[in-house]
Amino acid sequence: MRLPTVLALVALVVVLGGVGAVAVVDSGSTLNERWVSDTPSDIEGNHHAVAAARIDGQGYVFAPIGGRSGETGCMLAALDDEGAVLWDDPVPPADCTIHAVADPAVATWPGEEPAVLSSTTEDRVYAHDPASGTLTFSFALRDYGYTKPVVADATGDGDPELVVLDVTGSVFVVRADGDGRERPANGTTVWDRRFGAYTWAQPVVADLDADGDPEVVAGFDDRQVRLLDGATGRTEWNASAGGAVTWMTTGDADGDPATEVFVATSNGHVVAFDGATGTVEWNRTFDRLAAVRAFGDADADGQPELYAVARDGVLRALDASSGETEWTTTLTTGDVQMTPPPSLGDVDGDGDDEVVAVTNDGIVRVLDPVDGAVLATYERDSTVYTHVTLADLDGDGADEVYVPYGDGRVVSLGLG
Repeated sequence: MRLPTVLALVALVVVLGGVGAVAVVDSGSTLNERWVSDTPSDIEGNHHAVAAARIDGQGYVFAPIGGRSGETGCMLAALDDEGAVLWDDPVPPADCTIHAVADPAVATWPGEEPAVLSSTTEDRVYAHDPASGTLTFSFALRDYGYTKPVVADATGDGDPELVVLDVTGSVFVVRADGDGRERPANGTTVWDRRFGAYTWAQPVVADLDADGDPEVVAGFDDRQVRLLDGATGRTEWNASAGGAVTWMTTGDADGDPATEVFVATSNGHVVAFDGATGTVEWNRTFDRLAAVRAFGDADADGQPELYAVARDGVLRALDASSGETEWTTTLTTGDVQMTPPPSLGDVDGDGDDEVVAVTNDGIVRVLDPVDGAVLATYERDSTVYTHVTLADLDGDGADEVYVPYGDGRVVSLGLG
């Protein structure tokens, strides 16, 4: 582990700040605690999201757990849909840190069987069998990965590749050697680029410029957003976001062929870029540590919204095509350090999405996407530094809410 890297990321996450002054009113519904995982950590700073998926009729939650440097306790833990630990893959004490395991992903890689993929402070990305934890893939990075690996056809050849970034700005596109029956399979680099700037925002692989070929878009702490040709890694455009990029998402905001790229920065900018050219379509400035993730027409008004937060604890529904504010809701009046971005999902099973937001001081709120009214609330005495994961693992038609708390425990909630 490289100490300057650790300090830089801790500084990004732990920043003191104020909050808004408007309280929220709850409608009276409840978020019921279904279970709390037995995955305690020695630190209160766990800040990577969980993955949740239903595989072969079984629900799984994959939790990245960090810990103290030089100690045991860092791991990727696989939980069943009742919160019991099925298996874990520990990170050696020499590599155990707050960043030990990055956000995991569930995908078919390598071969044709599902796997859970994650990067670790061993400077590698791994794939494991979801049920047994058997290692199925391993690939060396230049540094540890901070973001979720992506499995997609980045090169346009019809077969999926693994796209993974390390924290110091290397972008890799990788093919698996063999068909996945070797345990573990290794990877062959299709291309990689070194940008020498930290990257915390989740990359996206898609045909963003509508030219018929896939691209990789990534954001960096040198203020740059870069669109890379998926087949070669060549830079198609790069544009300044006005601050270190910390969160990113994509979506079609205006109905033209290209897909917009939305980023949030550490100094409070939320910026929309045209996916074809990198031109800024709009730019809003909020409080520090702005964050975005959820995008969609959840209020069914025919125009998608982008949901943005910042250190002030205020959630804003923005018209994604113009950046204009449609409504705001203050999520907390506590003395918080930052606010994680919200998620969209159908938590009541009615076929329509709700907004699920969390706060740094441990509050989970379900909001009506039409006006931001709070429908239900849950509170736990622990911090939250990242977004929740929504998935229907019990098959009842409604998404459960999986909250990774700073103390290492995952809480499963259901709307009652």
